[in-house]
Amino acid sequence: MDKHFEILASLGQRKKFKKDNILFFQGEKAKNILILLNGKIRLYRVNSKGIELTLHILTPVSFIAEMPVFEGINYPANAICEEDCEICVIDFEYFKKLCVENGEISFLLLSSLFSKIRILENFIRQKSLDLKSRLVQFLIENEEKLQTLKQKEIAMMLSIPPESLSRFLKEFKQNSLICTNKGKIMILDKEKMQNLIKSFLSLIC
Repeated sequence: MDKHFEILASLGQRKKFKKDNILFFQGEKAKNILILLNGKIRLYRVNSKGIELTLHILTPVSFIAEMPVFEGINYPANAICEEDCEICVIDFEYFKKLCVENGEISFLLLSSLFSKIRILENFIRQKSLDLKSRLVQFLIENEEKLQTLKQKEIAMMLSIPPESLSRFLKEFKQNSLICTNKGKIMILDKEKMQNLIKSFLSLIC
């Protein structure tokens, strides 16, 4: 854990949540700074047909939906614990004081916000790709996280039917692009996968 996250964790209130507990609902007022210390949090929205659309899965150690707190608005999505979680809760006014006193904490927050912007950009870009291309791009961009992500989680994050994901992964394995071990994915030929994305983008640009 980053030493500045350790400082924040020591200053806030640690709370534990069980798997499937709802951390907050879309439309609730965002009041406190939340930091995920252990576990996984899934951010999702429900469309008009009642279907859950996964926006992102957060892993430790990271801020949770910090932007709505700073903007003083309601949460734009729901958050659910995908595993048992430990979360640090910090009063927003106290957190602002910490940011003024410690530039490193401010930098930590800015880095998190930039990361969330990249996530949004990737989400928008993925919507312009077909299912297979979205999966290839996701695997490349999240290579370091693949050993912690379950295939079920990947399917939810990309809004890909599990059977489609299994079919694509089988095809990738047959072409020696990836291998799997206990359900976890490992990239074998990153260059070839990147070329697949370039070929597709050249068709839509």
